[in-house]
Amino acid sequence: MDACIRIDKKMRFSDWADTWYGDYKSEVQPSTYSSYQYTLKALKKGFADQSLAEILPIHINRFLDKLSADGYSLSMIRKCRAMLIQIFDAADSNGLILRNPARRAKTVRNKTNGFSGEHKEKDAFTEKEVSHLMRTLPDDLLGNSIRTLLGSGMRVQELLALRPEDISEDGSVIRIEYAVKMVNGVPQLGPPKSVRSRRTIPIPEQFCPFVRYLREHSGAPYVWTCPGGSHLYGIGAFRRRFYTALENAGQVRRLSPHCCRHTYVTMLQASGVPMETIAALTGHADIKTTEGYLHQSAESLAKAVEVLNGIRASSKVPALDGTNGAVNRYNS
Repeated sequence: MDACIRIDKKMRFSDWADTWYGDYKSEVQPSTYSSYQYTLKALKKGFADQSLAEILPIHINRFLDKLSADGYSLSMIRKCRAMLIQIFDAADSNGLILRNPARRAKTVRNKTNGFSGEHKEKDAFTEKEVSHLMRTLPDDLLGNSIRTLLGSGMRVQELLALRPEDISEDGSVIRIEYAVKMVNGVPQLGPPKSVRSRRTIPIPEQFCPFVRYLREHSGAPYVWTCPGGSHLYGIGAFRRRFYTALENAGQVRRLSPHCCRHTYVTMLQASGVPMETIAALTGHADIKTTEGYLHQSAESLAKAVEVLNGIRASSKVPALDGTNGAVNRYNS
């Protein structure tokens, strides 16, 4: 056995996980470091008293299966596996284990029926749901914020960092300069997610009144400001109000606020907007990320073929305004 290997069967997983987490702090942004706490908590709950050196791939597979059975999202399950790989890699580098069991555990591709079967990791509101929300959401800060998310593709973090001066007077343009990041449960102002996330978003004409409302009826210094002060509004608090608004509206699924962004991308793509343009509008650093947001249904594919049936060789193809065209039919 290698002289550097000093397996200690008394070392508990939770103890080493805490050691790894403390050492990892200098490698990531404070907001990212803080967000890892939830994933780490789930891992420690699953492996707390187990000996670090005696955890096998089968134990990790069973843990991932349990997360699925308990209703955890596919994203969360993948985060748990990724963090396990990092924790055991660090243990391997420090000579505490012989090999990394997480790297030999099964790859998480989907979660239905025990990681097999069809699963949509990301979801979008349907055309019918969007139309219903546009009609029934209240004419207030929350209702018009949700409409703005659907018509701009902004991240919730960007919405909560929005200032009135970031919105043009007529509501036709939104400038993204900052984003809210949660650090130890406290919202803090920071830069957007990437360099390309700092952008200017043109707003479709029918959405301008809702965006203009945010400028004219907002708090200070931010559109969303905690009552009685100038503090940033928390992401969790906004999510809770978002879900309440969906419940009050009825006839829509309980999707997350981020699904408004997925919906925006899907509407643009369905109207034929090039992927590069969609990536620029949404601030995606990689076009592959944009492609991951698309939701192609059998119905939409059939409609695309019907368009081809209507084309005649002698007809003139009209110019398309992809951004406006993507949402016009949702307000009819």
